[in-house]
Amino acid sequence: MNRFLKTALKLAFTALLLALLYRNVDGRAFGEALRGIRWWPWVPAFFAIAFANMWLSSLRWGLLLRSDGVDIPTRKLFASHWIASFFNFFLPSNIGGDVYRIADIGRKSGSAMGSLASVFVDRLCGFLALSLMGFVFPLLGLRLVPPEKRVLLLVPLAVFLGFLCVAALLWQQGIVRFFARALPGRLRAKVERLLDTFFASVSAYLRRPRALAGAFALSLVFQFLVFVAVWTLCRALSIPVSLAECCVFVPFVCLLEAVPLTFFGIGLRDTGYAMFFSAVGLAGRGADPATASATLSLCYMAFTLAYAAGGGLLFLRRLFAAPSGAAAPEPPSDTTPSGG
Repeated sequence: MNRFLKTALKLAFTALLLALLYRNVDGRAFGEALRGIRWWPWVPAFFAIAFANMWLSSLRWGLLLRSDGVDIPTRKLFASHWIASFFNFFLPSNIGGDVYRIADIGRKSGSAMGSLASVFVDRLCGFLALSLMGFVFPLLGLRLVPPEKRVLLLVPLAVFLGFLCVAALLWQQGIVRFFARALPGRLRAKVERLLDTFFASVSAYLRRPRALAGAFALSLVFQFLVFVAVWTLCRALSIPVSLAECCVFVPFVCLLEAVPLTFFGIGLRDTGYAMFFSAVGLAGRGADPATASATLSLCYMAFTLAYAAGGGLLFLRRLFAAPSGAAAPEPPSDTTPSGG
């Protein structure tokens, strides 16, 4: 009942956001924008970037796993990422599929907590890179940010500092262990055993700073390519914004859609793009901001679902090909792991 209520509330919140955002959208202009998509070369470029980024994510994940003595081929990590991207559509925010990644690689490596640690640090690198770029890029392009919107720079800065605090807790593990010792006896013993396994993997990463630096560098490239991917869709839809403007504003949209209040960031992403197009004065360039944000959000979701559907098919193939007693990991529940 609680899960049903949570799902109903998320759906209601999503519907409310969409209704408020698009109540004044011109249906005819919306249809014309979709019919006028410039498919070549922009849509193939979007898909190429999507798959390249999935490969980069797999390389980053592999760096961390190998630091912990787990050597899994990149192609298998890519397959796990691909399936996880499919589950992201049905779980809150865009990190719900990580539950599948933890289960899948935990089964292959024999260490569920080690798998959790690798995914946790993998996501931490990603969010550190995103929030850092979300603060630095707008600073570099400050002239593109209206004065009344510059206070929003504090959001990615606060997120970056928050994740730095999380990284510090991983570095100085004694703080977490101190709070664990305050738990009741039986629960304390169980939590401390789990923390021992989790921190053993984290310590392995810390002993290999070059691997951590490589993972963070790959995260920076990954996030930049996300901004380029959004720009390619803007080009396909003839939305008059530059790549520089996407680099300044899209990081904030990415942070906003990661908040686990809706499914796959629907509604939150639309809100972010509406703010983006309002800030750059899209109306003064001969384009309707409401129509532009609606078409961009719809195309982003549709094209992302198109490549993620391949992950769903791959999961079905694994599910039916698994021998008796060795079934593929179950689909993740409506729960996302900590750490982004």
